[in-house]
Amino acid sequence: MPYALACGDVMPGCDATFEADSEEELLTQVAPHAAETHGITEITPDVLESVKGAIKQT
Repeated sequence: MPYALACGDVMPGCDATFEADSEEELLTQVAPHAAETHGITEITPDVLESVKGAIKQT
């Protein structure tokens, strides 16, 4: 999996992690988690920028 995200890099204290073959696939995994766990139902440009900035290529 060439892309990884540790949610705690965006939301301190969260230990969820995600891995996917593409950035787009990773974001589709993260969106439901953001809504269910953090109550973030609208992905604003600022939120998206923070998430993309925390994605690591492995």
